Amino acid sequence: MRKTTRNPRRAAAVDPISSTPETDTDVEVVLEDAPRAARRRRVSRLGRGVVGATLAGVLAAGSLFGFAFSQRGASEDFSSEELSVEVAIPEAAAAAAAQGFADRTQDASRNAVRSGLTGAVAGEAAKTREEILESSIEGAQEVMTESARQQRDAEMDADMELVAAQADKLKKEAEEAQRRLEEARKAAVGLDPDHVISNDDLAAATSGGASMPVKSNGFRMGASFGQRGSWSRYHTGQDFPAPVGTPIYAAASGIVLSPTSGGWAGINVVIQHSNGGATLYAHMSKRVVRPGEAVTAGQLIGYVGNTGRSFGAHLHFEYYKPGVTPGDVYSASNPMSFLRSLGVN
Repeated sequence: MRKTTRNPRRAAAVDPISSTPETDTDVEVVLEDAPRAARRRRVSRLGRGVVGATLAGVLAAGSLFGFAFSQRGASEDFSSEELSVEVAIPEAAAAAAAQGFADRTQDASRNAVRSGLTGAVAGEAAKTREEILESSIEGAQEVMTESARQQRDAEMDADMELVAAQADKLKKEAEEAQRRLEEARKAAVGLDPDHVISNDDLAAATSGGASMPVKSNGFRMGASFGQRGSWSRYHTGQDFPAPVGTPIYAAASGIVLSPTSGGWAGINVVIQHSNGGATLYAHMSKRVVRPGEAVTAGQLIGYVGNTGRSFGAHLHFEYYKPGVTPGDVYSASNPMSFLRSLGVN
């Protein structure tokens, strides 16, 4: 419910210019009841609070903007000299950086020395291993060589026993061959015209000359007489390496004897010659003559092979002087000297 009343003080304040209040003017004052007034006071206080907060925010924003604007130039001129290292970088990070960029010349030198020593030690160790390995290989080779030599000598000694056991038989065959050749020579010159001589014996006794046991277009010279190697204590003949099946010829005329029983020679042919000596042809693949047959120089007697104790296809050619048992290898003579004595170079 509104009420009106006269308020002289309010009325006097209406005209601030005049020092004398106009008392004769009435001012109407509106009075409100208590609840409505209380609401108005709360609204009034709320409004003043909102205005105050807004004003404070505006002032704070302005201050912040002004500070940032004033510091912009300073930021552009910022340098590491104006900012303390202790403030900009944590102490632990600074220590780590100092440690990372510290002078490590001595460490590098020690590492280089250590690396050099390690390489030297590794080199010496490798050299020592190589020496040990070479020594082991040489030792193994020596053992193998000695074992092979002992085995070879044992086998040859066994062969020599067989040759010795055959010596009497070969001696008798050689004597018979010499008798036949002598009779053929006598018959050829008319000293014994009543004795019947075979044409082969007559040819063997009267034909001269000599021949290489392997023709020049089918061989090359190999190990020579007296040469030392793994084949024996020393080489007892002349080798002619050639393909298997290469023809072999009688070096001189004579009578075929029984082959030597020494296993080292493999398939072989022995020929008794008119001078009393004999030749031996070893390691054949095949022979085409038989004991007791008369042959002439250059006649085919067999083919190159690799039988017996042979290290490859070749002809092993030996010569035995008169009275020496064929096959007794360590009593053999240089066969090339025998061929040269017959005019074969």
